Amino acid sequence: MSERMALKNAIDLMHVPSQVRLFRSEPLPDGVLLLLRLAAGDEEAEQTAIDLTGRSSETVRCAATFFIEQILFAPGADSYRVLGADAQANAVELRRNVALLLKWLHPDVDHGGDRSVFVGRVTAAWNDLKTPERREVYNELYRSARGKTRSLRRGGSRRFAGGTPSYRRREEPIASNKTGGFLRRALSALFNRPQQ
Repeated sequence: MSERMALKNAIDLMHVPSQVRLFRSEPLPDGVLLLLRLAAGDEEAEQTAIDLTGRSSETVRCAATFFIEQILFAPGADSYRVLGADAQANAVELRRNVALLLKWLHPDVDHGGDRSVFVGRVTAAWNDLKTPERREVYNELYRSARGKTRSLRRGGSRRFAGGTPSYRRREEPIASNKTGGFLRRALSALFNRPQQ
């Protein structure tokens, strides 16, 4: 059963949190949906997790939430990962994952309110991917930025100033250039290229 892999990883990570870097560097395992459902309080998912692992409901819920916080919401995670998906996910899957995450983050479920800091990450990721047009723009920007990062890692041209890659630096505010459209200004700010 594919659900078992993500649940096993979540439990392993909860017991050995020093492995978080390794898990962050790997693609998401199959079965993240079960973890999202567990976090959102789905009783059927909880029973499935208990049956798969023989662990208590508290253990499987804690493991699911720990995995989401540490792996999906890791600093630098792309919008697909924040939503517990990959680039092949369709719009229905992304929408379902957003709904589950927001249910988990809702103040009525999160009584302490500690997880509310993640709401912005989820809504920003959803805004990046919610329409085919936005998704296409996001995918192009992401591929472009990753290509530059790979080039730097392979010993390509090093364009660092002050320890920050040049495509992440903004020398001037985006709004200062009134000649280009929004997308052109955003791309320019992202890659720090002069606009023409």
